[in-house]
Amino acid sequence: MECQTDATSNIREPKNLEKIIRTIDALDWYNAKEEGLGALYEGLLEKNASELKSGAGQYFTPRVLIDVIVELVDPKPGERCHDPAAGTFGFMIAASRHVRAKTDDYFDLSEEEIRFQKYEAFSGAELVRDTHRLAVMNALLHDVHGDILLGDTLSPLGEQLKGYDVILTNPPFGTKKGGERATRTDFTFMTSNKQLNFLQHIYRALRPNGKARAAVVVPDNVLFEGGVGADIRCDLMDKCNVHTILRLPTGIFYAQGVKTNVLFFTRGETDTGNTKEVWVGVRSSHEHAVVWQAQSADERPFRRIYESLHRRRPPSSRR
Repeated sequence: MECQTDATSNIREPKNLEKIIRTIDALDWYNAKEEGLGALYEGLLEKNASELKSGAGQYFTPRVLIDVIVELVDPKPGERCHDPAAGTFGFMIAASRHVRAKTDDYFDLSEEEIRFQKYEAFSGAELVRDTHRLAVMNALLHDVHGDILLGDTLSPLGEQLKGYDVILTNPPFGTKKGGERATRTDFTFMTSNKQLNFLQHIYRALRPNGKARAAVVVPDNVLFEGGVGADIRCDLMDKCNVHTILRLPTGIFYAQGVKTNVLFFTRGETDTGNTKEVWVGVRSSHEHAVVWQAQSADERPFRRIYESLHRRRPPSSRR
């Protein structure tokens, strides 16, 4: 199994290892979902993330934020969903859960449609081997069997990752290791900024049908960086309808202390003139004062934003 590739163990006593293996082997994996193993595993991942304040560009996205983003983007049965910086596969697990809830746990779908949802609808790519193993196990425990590639989306591998209906992702913050540029041959704009390169990949990987859409977590520099950053934003706004920027509370990614945003955009059928106006959701000063850590389970602030987006009467906005 992929989740066991190159795995290591610190267990010294053979009898202890044998006991663990026998216990795991006795599990009924078919009923793992009903027994809550998937939810338990996600909880362990979140707890581990809250205790680690740093690490090789890997940042855990709070579950409550993922759930609200997924509700806003609203993945539908039959759509191909992808996360090019999959981490532990949280966005795709939430997208699968969302579609299941909308289809009575797939009972409203045909056998062929169910097979598609389980084996083709949700996919991703992850660079770090240990994180990739966690993602594979997370998917297995949630009965999601799509491809989770081990590799760098910003390498030539990423050139094959395209034609998606939905992309949901939180790319790692920082510059590419060593400051080198992405090794993609299909990028128009060359930069060592990972977020800008991921952004280029994402809007190019969406199907140009006027319906394919994405939600991407980005730091402030993606919105305000000049030079090539401005060129990439112009290209994005030409090719896509960038309709919403959601300003997240300061401290949502507590360990980094980075100001972050979620970009929502839809790929146009043409490559020019798709963005007409941009709605920017701005939190009140009182809400900004609250530090939302990864372990916070309070979805009320995000729920208020979600509801205001749907009403299109935001409590505070600017264009």
